Amino acid sequence: MDPIVMPVVIVGTGLAGYTAAREFRKLDPDTPLVLVSSDDAGFYSKPMLSNALAQGKTAESLLLTPADQMAVQLRADIRAHTRVVGIDPASKHVQLDTGDLTYSRLVLASGADPIRLPLGGDAADQVLSVNDRADYARFRERIAGKKRIVILGGGLIGCEFANDLVTGGYEVAVIDIATHPLGRLVPAEVGRAMQDALAALGVAWHLGVSATTVNRADADLRITLSDGAELYADAVLSAIGLRPRTQLAAAAGLNINRGIVTDRFLATSDPYIHALGD
Repeated sequence: MDPIVMPVVIVGTGLAGYTAAREFRKLDPDTPLVLVSSDDAGFYSKPMLSNALAQGKTAESLLLTPADQMAVQLRADIRAHTRVVGIDPASKHVQLDTGDLTYSRLVLASGADPIRLPLGGDAADQVLSVNDRADYARFRERIAGKKRIVILGGGLIGCEFANDLVTGGYEVAVIDIATHPLGRLVPAEVGRAMQDALAALGVAWHLGVSATTVNRADADLRITLSDGAELYADAVLSAIGLRPRTQLAAAAGLNINRGIVTDRFLATSDPYIHALGD
């Protein structure tokens, strides 16, 4: 009797997870492969989320390949709408909300969560973020028939959304604590060139300040800034940045810093667990 071969398990079906699966299949066509996803596991290009509005893209039209077709292409068992609740490295078990799964190798490609500002106000819970197709669908629904959008964050994603929204006919204002857009990515003169280009399209900039509260004001949202100024909007989008999802790895005893610590081969402190992502 042939020995039972335990599967390679990949947690996450974003670009990182599916790319890892494709590359693995090029090298190994036979070892069982399982991908676990908390969403519908459809394949799409996440960068499209921040420039899809002006193109009239819906959440459905962003989908490139549904999970069932990905399963056929990869000869994989894809478990959609399934959550990982724990990892036991000693027994090589992944604990799912549907039962346990034994792995030979585990790949953590679970992505990141949006960073949320500690905002006050009775409408702080109305601030939106777009981190996946479901978020994008909610955002489109919220701004349908609206005009004024305030974006928290003038980094790359904030600038992409500002460009997309203003091109799509919205009135856009961007708030950032830095003195120029893209503050962590480019020199000041490049950031100011981006600021000028978007301002020419109609984007209003509020730099060197932060949002402190978001309150309801009749049908509007009132955003109060750290300098006391107030803005009014139909919707507020947070694009502050992302924080890697490290909770599972930390609970499993893996080394964590700002993200999951790996070597140059993307192996974690457990040689049978790898991690990858942005």
